Amino acid sequence: MTKDFGDVLKKIRVDRGYSQQYVAEGIMGQSAYSKIERNEIEPTFRKWLAILEKLNISVDEFRYILNQENLTTKEKLINTFFSLNYNHLDDLKQFKDQICTYLKEEEDYLLRDLHYACESLIELTTTQNPEKAQFYAKKIWERMEKFDKWYLLDIRLINTILFIFPTDVAAHIGERVTAQLIPYQNLKEAEILLINVNINLSVLLIDDKNYPEALGYLEKVFPLCKKYQQYNQLAIAYARKG
Repeated sequence: MTKDFGDVLKKIRVDRGYSQQYVAEGIMGQSAYSKIERNEIEPTFRKWLAILEKLNISVDEFRYILNQENLTTKEKLINTFFSLNYNHLDDLKQFKDQICTYLKEEEDYLLRDLHYACESLIELTTTQNPEKAQFYAKKIWERMEKFDKWYLLDIRLINTILFIFPTDVAAHIGERVTAQLIPYQNLKEAEILLINVNINLSVLLIDDKNYPEALGYLEKVFPLCKKYQQYNQLAIAYARKG
């Protein structure tokens, strides 16, 4: 934790209009929580997670607020990649150049995969040739398929290139993604990710005229969209169903 940890907690709590007593209730005594906000003590990891849940803020968002002035170059690149509009060719090329500059100085497996993802998306946009795009996407899959466990960042990356693979391969990957997300059930970030994966798979299956299986993926999406008020995705899913 940094010396600003307690300050960030206090700011979020005050912005929410919550009292210290409300946040601490069921987790620790108010006096102990007050010491955390004053940077006098640090909570255990489990209590920190419980506090964030009480404040209705994710771990990633808290870390971003805490470190937004001190993000590493790698963290900035990761954040930039997942905020890109993948249909904007110039943005993809510019980001690819930034990744290449980083990788010349320091090799990194994740950033190398982000580089391959950019290459794949650029190739698909410029040539409209799925086989050429798959050449780079397969490099990511060759590394990822060896792992027994995927984490949410891995799945977010896979989802960006899922539609590039042939339908049967994408469906296989989708099944593994679904299985990997089971331990994260009821975690908002994971279930929203599952929404996006299922919608992407349904599009591939519709293109392949496999309508019953596509419908099966879409039916999983509707309750999750309503649960998390993802109305744009819900509209897309209903349109795909139609």
